[in-house]
Amino acid sequence: MSTIRLTLLALVACVPLLAQAAPHQLTTAWPVNVGPLNPHLYTPNQMFAQSMVYEPLVKYQADGSVQPWLATRWRHAADGKTWWFTLRDDVTFSNGEPFNAQAAAANFQAVLANRQRHAWLELANQITDVRALSATELQITLKSAYAPLLQELALPRPFRFIAPSQFIDGGTARGIKAPIGTGPWRLASSQLNQRDVLVRNERYWGRKPALQQITIKVIPDATSRAVAFETGEIDMLYGDEGLLPLDTFERFRHHPGYV
Repeated sequence: MSTIRLTLLALVACVPLLAQAAPHQLTTAWPVNVGPLNPHLYTPNQMFAQSMVYEPLVKYQADGSVQPWLATRWRHAADGKTWWFTLRDDVTFSNGEPFNAQAAAANFQAVLANRQRHAWLELANQITDVRALSATELQITLKSAYAPLLQELALPRPFRFIAPSQFIDGGTARGIKAPIGTGPWRLASSQLNQRDVLVRNERYWGRKPALQQITIKVIPDATSRAVAFETGEIDMLYGDEGLLPLDTFERFRHHPGYV
């Protein structure tokens, strides 16, 4: 990886020290809308926003380890082909529906019903059966022992969970009704080519975000995003690829008013 790219990744969030954002609100920009936010599909769904709305059974931590998240613990058979996950019992989707093993199994089945779309991920090929044993016990059966199972469950997609009431035709391959997840944020509104607004999920089971609202303005042009940042139209720049012209990035990097 180049030094320039490493530096860019390290400084992807430039925030003006004197930003006049409304209390508990933040405005940023992205080249496109976040999309319908189907947790089980890819483009045009933007992965960073999917990760704000939806959650996994297990989650990567900053040190690279995989830790419990919607699942509190797990175990597997001696042959490694059957895994059992114990789920949290205090989680609801942002619309109030309970998250339980039945909802989790339905999501796995929706992903596997569209297995060819996820053939790049070996876990999608390995799973032969997923079922709820109780409200909090989920069983996953594999063709054979698969060592990276936890790591692949922790990826941002496709093994995350939407309220089953939002399935279309019993699944998600043809779309979803609305992006209802268990995560700390929910999509409140979306205007094509204009903006998306995410608000704090007040039903969130974990630590709630300090912010109440994040507005993501759609600004396709990198130079225009830089101007919006300098003029205070947006409070933060986030991302890497094509975010800023390199000369503008260098100027921002050395500006004492930005962090």
